[in-house]
Amino acid sequence: MSHDHGSMAGMDSAGDTSSSSSSSSHDVMPMVFQWAMQTPIYSYAFTPKSTSQYVGALVFLIVLSIIYRALVAYKSHKESTWREEEKARKVIIAGQFHDDKASADVSTREVRGAAPWRWRVDPPRALLSMVNVGLHYLLMFAVMTLNVGYFFAVLFGIFFGDLLFSRYGH
Repeated sequence: MSHDHGSMAGMDSAGDTSSSSSSSSHDVMPMVFQWAMQTPIYSYAFTPKSTSQYVGALVFLIVLSIIYRALVAYKSHKESTWREEEKARKVIIAGQFHDDKASADVSTREVRGAAPWRWRVDPPRALLSMVNVGLHYLLMFAVMTLNVGYFFAVLFGIFFGDLLFSRYGH
């Protein structure tokens, strides 16, 4: 039984030559969870090179996750405050005349439909949404490195953030 391995060996050496000359270790993203301490977060400049830097990166992700959950709770709190203010808002209907005097009636009925656009509400709402989504994506990118430490740091941060702040959001 003869097996021809000559063509396979040629392919292996050609593959090794091209991969070593055209790519570096930073170009390959693992597709499985891994424990590598030197996994970059957000850029190659933010790559832990020692154990203490790796722990610092984990603490950074935990704090970022806690801030994210705090802002989610704060936005939820503000939404309910804005909703209550809108319910308490009075609508003034002008144009009724009685005995040659103009008067205005104050209606206390509930206004239907979307609340009107207000400078005091809508720009802060949009800003909070933008910051929340930005933080969410930053955390997602950290988890997408498939580094187990980063993954658990984000989960612990979300857990502790909810533990501390979720009661203020409802």
